[in-house]
Amino acid sequence: MRPFNDFALTPHFRLREFECRCCRLALVASELPHMLEELRALWGRPITINSGYRCERRNIAVGGAMRSLHRLGRAVDVHATPAEQAEIRELALGIGFYGILLGNVKNYIHLACK
Repeated sequence: MRPFNDFALTPHFRLREFECRCCRLALVASELPHMLEELRALWGRPITINSGYRCERRNIAVGGAMRSLHRLGRAVDVHATPAEQAEIRELALGIGFYGILLGNVKNYIHLACK
């Protein structure tokens, strides 16, 4: 029997990928994995989630904003090299992501959904 966190949300994203790193809880807006799936299809490459849901303790630990959308399961940080960030940003805007923040040399891009 598979653990619950191995539950598939879409063909390429599983619940465990959105879990908080400190408490293992996961809160995910229903449209977020589907938007990521669309982004993956347009980009033509796998997408790795660096940070999904964050509980209050984790959000404070990483210096997240008090009203971070990570705390509501409405944002993710995905791996993206500086050379990839502009292209991913344009694709993500077309899908409907907003609040897009480039990590520049930190190799991530922040994507939020409404």
